[in-house]
Amino acid sequence: MDLNALFKISHGLYVIGAKDENNRWVGSCIDAVMVIEVDPCQIMISLGKNSYTCETFLKTKALSLSVLPEHTPFNTIARFGFQSSRTTDKWKKETLFEKEGLPFLKNACAYMHLKQNTVLETATHYVFLCDVISCVAGECDAELTYNAYQKNIKKKEKTMTQQTKWICSVCGYVYDGETPFEELPDDWVCPLCGEPKSVFVREE
Repeated sequence: MDLNALFKISHGLYVIGAKDENNRWVGSCIDAVMVIEVDPCQIMISLGKNSYTCETFLKTKALSLSVLPEHTPFNTIARFGFQSSRTTDKWKKETLFEKEGLPFLKNACAYMHLKQNTVLETATHYVFLCDVISCVAGECDAELTYNAYQKNIKKKEKTMTQQTKWICSVCGYVYDGETPFEELPDDWVCPLCGEPKSVFVREE
């Protein structure tokens, strides 16, 4: 099966944000977003079950969505895509603004406030049908497509991954395997303390 065929389906990259029960802002970088209804306006998103942002959204039912522009720095994608909000404040180093208690990235192509409506469950993901509470277009017209990410940014990502350490935040174990850390299966655990992949943090 040639998975490159999937990259021909046009979609973009997005940063979502939520507030957990400790009033901490959490977030993730995702690509599975689709407009499914205009009147009333609804959007479908898919989140991995191991994601802390997913866990938070299941409880709070409120989510921000920022559409990433094509000039998005690699560090933003890496921060929101390769670290866990359980152990990392992903928003600390970003230029953002707050609206209705949710964080949004500044200079995005568009901003949307989503409210959970219906939840569908697969083996590894939750699929959320969300009502769009509010949305506004940003000043940036060119959004970052997933295809462009694969062609132009993924290569840089792999190079940086080879030079980057992933450290278990529980026991301090440093991953040094041949397989890039991002490509390890979701059920991989720390060989020393048995904690899941999500507790590892990237050393910048």
